[in-house]
Amino acid sequence: MVRSGWRPDAYTFNSLIVGYCRTNQVDVARDLFDKMPLRGFAQDVVSYATLIEGLCEAGRIDEAVELFGEMDQPDMHMYAALVKGLCNAERGEEGLLMLRRMKELGWRPSTRAYAAVVDFRCRERKAKEAEEMLQEMFEKGLAPCVVTCTAVINAYCKEGRMSDALRVLELMKLRGCKPNVWTYNALVQGFCNEGKVHKAMTLLNKMRACGVNPDAVTYNLLIRGQCIDGHIESAFRLLRLMEGDGLIADQYTYNALINALCKDGRTDQACSLFDSLETRGIKPNAVTFNSLINGLCKSGKADIAWKFLEKMVSAGCTPDTYTYSSFIEHLCKMKGSQEGLSFIGEMLQKDVKPSTVNYTIVIHKLLKERNYGLVARTWGEMVSSGCNPDVVTYTTSMRAYCIEGRLNEAENVLMEMSKNGVTVDTMAYNTLMDGHASIGQTDHAVSILKQMTSVASVPNQFTYFILLRHLVRMRLVEDVLPLTPAGVWKAIELTDVFGLFDVMKKNEFLPNSGTYSSILEGFSEDGRTEEATSLVSLMKEDSISLNEDIYTALVTCFCKSKRYLDAWVLVCSMIQHGFIPQLMSYQHLLSGLICEGQTDKAKEIFMNSRWKDYSPDEIVWKVIIDGLIKKGHSDISREMIIMLERMNCRPSHQTYAMLTEELPDRE
Repeated sequence: MVRSGWRPDAYTFNSLIVGYCRTNQVDVARDLFDKMPLRGFAQDVVSYATLIEGLCEAGRIDEAVELFGEMDQPDMHMYAALVKGLCNAERGEEGLLMLRRMKELGWRPSTRAYAAVVDFRCRERKAKEAEEMLQEMFEKGLAPCVVTCTAVINAYCKEGRMSDALRVLELMKLRGCKPNVWTYNALVQGFCNEGKVHKAMTLLNKMRACGVNPDAVTYNLLIRGQCIDGHIESAFRLLRLMEGDGLIADQYTYNALINALCKDGRTDQACSLFDSLETRGIKPNAVTFNSLINGLCKSGKADIAWKFLEKMVSAGCTPDTYTYSSFIEHLCKMKGSQEGLSFIGEMLQKDVKPSTVNYTIVIHKLLKERNYGLVARTWGEMVSSGCNPDVVTYTTSMRAYCIEGRLNEAENVLMEMSKNGVTVDTMAYNTLMDGHASIGQTDHAVSILKQMTSVASVPNQFTYFILLRHLVRMRLVEDVLPLTPAGVWKAIELTDVFGLFDVMKKNEFLPNSGTYSSILEGFSEDGRTEEATSLVSLMKEDSISLNEDIYTALVTCFCKSKRYLDAWVLVCSMIQHGFIPQLMSYQHLLSGLICEGQTDKAKEIFMNSRWKDYSPDEIVWKVIIDGLIKKGHSDISREMIIMLERMNCRPSHQTYAMLTEELPDRE
């Protein structure tokens, strides 16, 4: 250009700076920027703004801030670039200060600046603050993109605040921002993580109604959710829907299915599914092999598990500490702790470093064998090898002390956990509570319950079971207590529950909805409706509202005692209070009525149910196929399918094919 007689001007330099910044050659851009005054050209707003943005994109925030400070009057574009850069560099508080400064100068921050702050708040797990910024954008007439709105929805989902996530979904649609597949996937994952797969399933139809097709991620999340919820058949049905939509199942899909089958003890089916992977073009990975090896060892089929270990190595997958844990656990169970220790020795000889989990399995067995000397030695070896005890290791040790009645040592273990930065979980607290309750120290056990809730550890059904079991033991004249939890729940009376509440109140710890929910679930498993009804009355006296889990437990309880009409009243009440009953509740209710000969009532309930709140496919799978057809109620099933169609609730073609396979031919 110079050789041709053309003299570069400021525009030329700015164009080059833009080009070099866009190709991530920021050093060259900076060099040109610095040469501009030497060539007689003043660096202008474009020069500064471009280089500041380029430095931010390159992660060189300090240089960008320094350059920004050189300007007498930075414009709003420079502010916006710096806000984004600071937020992306996890310096969001500084970015927020910049955003406030823009407002003070009378400028309306750009969509880009707001989006950066919203995204930063979401990464900080501060969904409420992120939504406030989103609302501010809408109020200022800005149009946040689907990525920004989805970030807020995803943040709420990660916090378990699904009602807020759904509210933001409706807000974005109201403001003309169309959700995409990532938006719905965030919601699907959120519901599945909460154990509400039936709510996640409803999103399939809502997606399609909005013109958004589910992708492989959507189906994989739902398949995994159904597996975790114990509905393995529905997971396989989802696989058929997935393939019917032209989507290809991958490692993630089959790993979820194989793992679920193994956990359910169906290892033969899991092995058959594994054998089919090659023809499907799916290469198994370490997760696949580990699921099979663990399932086979737990099922007493260690010989087959060893063969899968050989296949694992042949397939180029390196066995890890999780792989070896399965074998160590099997050896300890079948042959004792010495075999487990020998296996760890073999791992060390092969330069495979054992994990905390490996050592914990052996320590657990040694404690059961009361070989305390070897426990101390193994614990020392674990620590010296660089493996720190985790919550399971400590809890295992604590349980052994409690069984021996050495509660002071158990308390010391709890303190050591906290001292070493190991989070004390519900299981650890339950273990210590059980130790104190077993020797009659009920007040002390309740004080531990109070302590666990003060540190945000959530009591579970077993927590209250421990306390009630002790009260039952005190009440029984003969020292004969059922050994199984189911047996203890049969023995628990309302007086025991009231006794527990009295002890809790004496220790200034009032029963809450979690307390009632846990106890009601115990009673519901045995169909004890009178006790459950009495507890609900007591809840109302204490001004505690019924939650979704309590309603579900009550419906199950009434169905088990064959009080189906009362169960239907509860389902209606549940809906009136804004809850969506689980499809399993409908399955128990409708199949129960039909088995009792109340077919007309079952039809009436089916007609009056809010099926629009569910996936039509899942209604057919869980209510009609699993609840009716498999119990021999084919004729009523056909009628109910017609009812669904009349309600414009039509399942997919794949589900119709499943119905054809399940329904017997008419004679």
